[in-house]
Amino acid sequence: MKTKVTFIADTHHFSPTLADGGRAYQLRSGSDQKCLLETGAIIDAVFDVIAKSDTDAVMIVGDITDDGERVSHEEFREKCYKLQRSKPVYIVTATHDWCCDGNPRSFSGDTVSTDVPVVPVEELREFYRDFGIDKAKEEYITHLGEVSYVADIGENVRLLAINDDQNGKGHSGYTEAHFDWIEEQIKKAKADGKVLLAMEHHLIMPHIHPLISGHGMCVGDREYVASRLADAGLKYMFTGHSHVLRVSDFVSEKGNKIFQVNIGAAVGYPSPIVNVTVDGEDVSIETVHAPTFEYNGTQDTLKYTAKHFFEMFDRALTGAAGKDTKEFADRMDALGIDGKKAAKFHPFVKLPARYLLKVRVRGAYRLANALTLGRVIDKRDAKEFADRPVLDFIHDIMLAAVGGTPERHSADSAYCRLVKQVASIPSFFVRKNKALRELPEVAELIVTGGKYNAYKCDLK
Repeated sequence: MKTKVTFIADTHHFSPTLADGGRAYQLRSGSDQKCLLETGAIIDAVFDVIAKSDTDAVMIVGDITDDGERVSHEEFREKCYKLQRSKPVYIVTATHDWCCDGNPRSFSGDTVSTDVPVVPVEELREFYRDFGIDKAKEEYITHLGEVSYVADIGENVRLLAINDDQNGKGHSGYTEAHFDWIEEQIKKAKADGKVLLAMEHHLIMPHIHPLISGHGMCVGDREYVASRLADAGLKYMFTGHSHVLRVSDFVSEKGNKIFQVNIGAAVGYPSPIVNVTVDGEDVSIETVHAPTFEYNGTQDTLKYTAKHFFEMFDRALTGAAGKDTKEFADRMDALGIDGKKAAKFHPFVKLPARYLLKVRVRGAYRLANALTLGRVIDKRDAKEFADRPVLDFIHDIMLAAVGGTPERHSADSAYCRLVKQVASIPSFFVRKNKALRELPEVAELIVTGGKYNAYKCDLK
């Protein structure tokens, strides 16, 4: 008996009524991996692919709206009602859905306003009642008033939808009473002969490497949580939050394995739609994309979202290379970096930024070779990519970091060796810093894609 279901995450819907496309919006939009004004169009395209597929149900794993704006919630709910005419929809909410930072924004010309009505956290359960909660076998109300629930989504498949916004200790996760309820549901699913697929917004383990997705991305006490879930018998957890498409696993001290499928942002490159097939007790995944979406004319989803992602880095770099210190400071502020402090360094970063914008691998190799006395970069590896712009390399690594390509470089390829060598340059100068010494390992994990291919793999 086969059951097919679909997971998406981090739709971050942003109502077009909240921005006019002016300078304030451009600064905000240009500092984010995900799109904003385009979200409605991308979500429509994603939902259209799902509606026409043979999936039995669709799960949406939190951060439904950009920052909990009521108008964004209302628009997104209407899209879900439309999709639900074809497929049952199951939702779990997360911190962006009640604007946990208390900073909802709208943008008009040069002005940012924060007087945007939001949906309070205690209203979310009722607001999205028609998307999973109404089908729940059991539910648990958290101390914030949000809901976790279980629902059968196939003859042999049960969904455990967990709201993990707070553990009562200042981090994401679950209180002890909530954890007890989760363990009880895992036991009941086993007793009922159900394959249990769990979803929550935050990671239960770092993917790629803790330097990339450690503190802040994961639930509090992450190893304890992952171990306790695995030892209770949970095998599959689908997560969002990091906007990265990645499959990883964790094995507890008792030898129990749990898989984590981190889904990636639906409205940021590569806009993944993760299809899951449960065949008996076997579980496999295959990731697809919406090919195009309608926004100011037909757009190629992957090309458009990739270009938007690159601009997050390129705008900072061109701002550093430019003559306008205020513009540089404004772009740093948009990235969450203190613009006033950054402005003091503008004269010193201008020339390096201009160099990086135009240099090719050949020139960068010569400079790195001189600075490191020829001890770090292998000439043969650099020669293979001599005429390639360094900025292209940076763009490729950005895409690989968010899981945006099924093309995986082998660890012994010249490409991977060169990237690792470049990543080792900082530790050449600062040898005692542990984080810097780990950068080559991080680089390899990024460009090789890790242990599992998130585009197609069996979870065994």
